Amino acid sequence: MPGLIAITPWLLALVQHTKATLGFDSNSTLGHALIFSAAIVAGTFFEAQGTKLEVKWDNRKEEAHQVLENWYSYLSQVLDKEPVGYRYMSRLATTLYFELAMMWAAPAFLLGATILASLRFPEAWVILGIVGLAAAVAVGFYFYRQANCTHDVICSTRKELVSRLPKKD
Repeated sequence: MPGLIAITPWLLALVQHTKATLGFDSNSTLGHALIFSAAIVAGTFFEAQGTKLEVKWDNRKEEAHQVLENWYSYLSQVLDKEPVGYRYMSRLATTLYFELAMMWAAPAFLLGATILASLRFPEAWVILGIVGLAAAVAVGFYFYRQANCTHDVICSTRKELVSRLPKKD
């Protein structure tokens, strides 16, 4: 999803303001495949950047949360019934990866939307550029902060869950 969000205004600008058709004029199936592929490539790139940041945060929080030890203890548990907390952790992890990817995708979307608006209203390109750039930076920082908060919750919750699991003999 973040990849599609990021590329949408850029694709719209491309087809509205150039002669590019992305193959839709002759083969719509290939056009859809191109857009789908571009979204996946962009999303994968954003995920990779988010993973690098997550590793840095893990390293910074190692002392306070014993991130590695608790992560491996959490992953290696064999339980008859999954604790409710594991489903909560799964939801948090999904939220974290979305926020990390959106930290890159949302600014890319806003920059593309700014270009698109500037092409539509060329007389206002300066103000649109300033507002668009400021919004892109702000939304990037917003998702950065949200992801960092989610990461904190994951680290502290995992630490607490692991401490309450039955000890292995």
